[in-house]
Amino acid sequence: MGKRYTMGNVGEGGRVIQGDNNTWVEGLRSRPGGDELERHVNELLARIASEPGLDEDSRQLATEKTQAVAAALGRAAESPDGLRKALRDARTFLTSTAGWAWDGLRKVLESDAAQKTISGIAEGGTRAAIQALIGLP
Repeated sequence: MGKRYTMGNVGEGGRVIQGDNNTWVEGLRSRPGGDELERHVNELLARIASEPGLDEDSRQLATEKTQAVAAALGRAAESPDGLRKALRDARTFLTSTAGWAWDGLRKVLESDAAQKTISGIAEGGTRAAIQALIGLP
């Protein structure tokens, strides 16, 4: 049996999102250029899902790490340290397991849309650490 979702009574003006991956999708959509970021992340996730060189555990972890970075990027203004930690975790795992996935994630983070979010991080040390993790000066 597949997943089953049930919606209750949602009041006027309420908003309901149903399905998987809502945290990172909604977080990215709230950012300038969010639709583009979402598209790029989805493309990377599709490649991870279909990569024959990854065993099931590695595929699942690569997906989780990628989604964690996407979710943290969507919350970067509120929690920049969360993005730094998610990036460090993803880089450690992806570079040792699927270097191409880390390269793909870095390209997403180097995009203009992602850089607008990252450059808006007020705490200079955290912003610099994030930029260093993705290989930016």
